[in-house]
Amino acid sequence: MLANLIAAIITGAIIGSLGRLILPGKQTLSVPKTIVIGIIAAVIVGLIFGAWAHWIVSTIVAAIVAAGLMLLGDKKGWLKI
Repeated sequence: MLANLIAAIITGAIIGSLGRLILPGKQTLSVPKTIVIGIIAAVIVGLIFGAWAHWIVSTIVAAIVAAGLMLLGDKKGWLKI
C-alpha cells in the first residue's frame, strides 16, 4: 500500500513535470499542484487505455493530458487556490 502511494507520487511528479515542459512560457504552479495534476492525468489515461497501451505511449498521452489540465485550470482559475 505504501509502495503504491510512493509510486503514484513519483509518477505524478514525472508526468506533471513533462506536462509543464509542454506548456510555453512560465508557469506559477507549485510543486505539489504539479504532482497532483500529474497523478490525476495518469489516472485518467490509465482508465482510458487500461493495460493494453505501452508505458511510453501512456506516459506521453498522460503528459499531454496534464498540460491540458494545467492550461484549463489556469484559464478557469481552478489552480489559484
